[in-house]
Amino acid sequence: MTPKEFEIMLSDAEVQLSRIKHLYEQWFQGIERIEPQIPRKQFDRALHALRKEQPRNTAIRFRFQTLIQRYTTLQTYWRRIGRQIEEGTYRRDLLRARRRREAGRVEREEERLRRSSGPVQLDPNADVNMDQLIAEASERIDELKRAPVVEANAAAADAEETTTTLQNIRAQRARPPAPPKPQAPAARFSKPKSRRPATTKETPNTASSANRRAPPEIAARSKGPGEARMRQIYESYVEAKRSNNERTDKIDYERVAKSLKKMVPVLDRKHKGKRIDFKVVVKDGKVGIKPVVKK
Repeated sequence: MTPKEFEIMLSDAEVQLSRIKHLYEQWFQGIERIEPQIPRKQFDRALHALRKEQPRNTAIRFRFQTLIQRYTTLQTYWRRIGRQIEEGTYRRDLLRARRRREAGRVEREEERLRRSSGPVQLDPNADVNMDQLIAEASERIDELKRAPVVEANAAAADAEETTTTLQNIRAQRARPPAPPKPQAPAARFSKPKSRRPATTKETPNTASSANRRAPPEIAARSKGPGEARMRQIYESYVEAKRSNNERTDKIDYERVAKSLKKMVPVLDRKHKGKRIDFKVVVKDGKVGIKPVVKK
């Protein structure tokens, strides 16, 4: 197969895939009754024939790979929607069922209103028992007459009960209060006396305490360099870094001084009675600070 023939078949396959996509959309919308399986099988055969050929043109090969990826994505989408349609959870079917329920409810409501508002039609040929109708109407009238009497009796009973309750409350308020009951005296216990002999507190001897000398304060002596020398060491360190083409943007004076001050007590314990100093050195191509012990 020549590259020209391969390109023609590839263009036909792209057109077929677009047509199959539109058919599936019509099936999802309810326009088509069945799934378009036959056009899809034809496209699968055309795609299988194209896969047998390996074109050398990079542009044609890119188009072919894009067509395969697009078809794979559409297959996943079609499979998912088809499963939802089979299970009855597709949004289109749910909306359609909801519309049908609403339409049926409206029709039933209109029918009920039409029946209730329409005139009653009597069949002239039907037999009507007038005695029964008169008896039912009489019973209904008697019930309506008895209703106000029952309500009046209930209201009178409630009023009588309320009056009785108020009288009881007033009688309880007018009754004199009962005298308080005498309470037994609470038992009190005294603090137990100790059997130990009392010890006399010795008064401190102010004269002897005054003669005692307070312990002398230990003066903190620093064997390390001072603030001016520390600043000089930092400047020399930064200058050496720059001369050695090393970064100096992250070098901070407080951080360098803190690191050197931490080393001073360790060196002081190791070299007692000697002064500690530092100097900038270059070792193995890197700039550093080395401690120096002076007498």
